[in-house]
Amino acid sequence: MKYLLDTHSVLWAAEADPRLGSRALAELQRCTTGDAAISDITLLEIAMLVHKKRICIAVTLKRYLLEIQENYPVLAVEAAVAAEAFALALPQGDPFDRVIVATARYHALPLITRDQEITQSGLADVIW
Repeated sequence: MKYLLDTHSVLWAAEADPRLGSRALAELQRCTTGDAAISDITLLEIAMLVHKKRICIAVTLKRYLLEIQENYPVLAVEAAVAAEAFALALPQGDPFDRVIVATARYHALPLITRDQEITQSGLADVIW
């Protein structure tokens, strides 16, 4: 594995959304199967976004999540990740972001994210 994707990065990559950063897009285009991973909490966050109608999908939620899971290795929230997630010096309290950053740190993976608070925190190597 070479990268961990934040939730919006997964969604934007799937939709070829132009909001995906040019450097992030270039890195993802160079990836082969298994190079880019997601945290398991990303699947939960996507489910929540669909449920709240913040994103619309053309297939069932289960099918959409299975397609994502088929394209990216899913990293579990291990004990060390859970323990670190809420100890991180991140200004936001978003539990999804905290787990994703802690996962990137635990696996020593650069994080593909546009999130400026994460970038400015310096807690993870960020690619955008």
